Amino acid sequence: MESFLAKLNLIIDLEKGVYFLGNSAWHWILALLITAGIFLVFRLIFNFAVKQLDKIAKRTETKLGNIAVDALKNSKFWFFAVLAAFFGSMKLNLGEYEFLPLKILILATFVQLGIWLSVIFYDVLDNWNQKNNSNSDKNAGFTIINGIGKFLIWSLVLLLILDNLGVKVSSLLAGLGVGGIAIALAVQRILGDLFASISIMIDKPFEIGDFIMIGDIRGTVESIGIKTTRLRSITGEQVVISNGDILDSRLNNFKRMVERRITFTFGVSHKTQREHLPEITILVKNIIESQSDARFDRGHLKGFDASSVDYEFIYWVTKPDFPSYMDVQEKINLAVLDAFTEKGIEMARPTQVVFVQK
Repeated sequence: MESFLAKLNLIIDLEKGVYFLGNSAWHWILALLITAGIFLVFRLIFNFAVKQLDKIAKRTETKLGNIAVDALKNSKFWFFAVLAAFFGSMKLNLGEYEFLPLKILILATFVQLGIWLSVIFYDVLDNWNQKNNSNSDKNAGFTIINGIGKFLIWSLVLLLILDNLGVKVSSLLAGLGVGGIAIALAVQRILGDLFASISIMIDKPFEIGDFIMIGDIRGTVESIGIKTTRLRSITGEQVVISNGDILDSRLNNFKRMVERRITFTFGVSHKTQREHLPEITILVKNIIESQSDARFDRGHLKGFDASSVDYEFIYWVTKPDFPSYMDVQEKINLAVLDAFTEKGIEMARPTQVVFVQK
């Protein structure tokens, strides 16, 4: 044992005679051993802590906990290596480069912070999208917002790094501001459609699969892109509309209709007997109320036309889709015709009576 220690001391004494950048080989070996030891300890403790936090987050099912754990799982190994190297360098005499380990650690911390913030931003946006979007697929608006968010995060990280390296950030920002204004003026139409896409995603006036009307255009939404929205019109062709034009227009979303209000009018002949006129209101009311998907509102003898006595009825179809409305209306029409035939009531026809006086 004593001979081993003696040999070890001899090796150390020999190594102390070898210098590199002002430090002996023994100090470099010691710094390397400290760095490796701290790196392993940090990684083991960190991995254990993250696993425990992950178990707690899954048990409590809190979104905030899951987001925090997801961010910590994206901690990079090189960040721990730089952190361990910083502590290991304390055993070295770096002279005029004494500041270098701390400077590298600060820069690595900024980059790791950018990674954490990017993951947190993505998870928060994804949770919001799943909560507010019945179609959980990530659409163009999601991609745009995620891209803009990450661009802002990494722009901030870059500015912090440049400022730490001694670059005059204020002058750089002034130059970028002037250039940004020029670019924005050049592509303002494209930017308008881009932000309109973001507005559609956030405000959600319609979604893919909705049947909408924009001006005189009606169709089913097939896709919502960065610049345009595509509709499949009722006549079969695809209609492409810019997102900016959509937000500037009045939009009707028929899919979000709960019930459909129907105005039902017809006329009977002036030859109809007087006692039948009030009966018609009750008769048609009963027909409408007998329909399982209809709710009667009102019915009146509305007025007199040149060739008819006009009636108006208002009812609601409890199913909002158009085919259901047409099914109900067809049943009502046939029932009215059968009832009028039975009672001898004649429907009005466009006629003109000419009186000739001799």
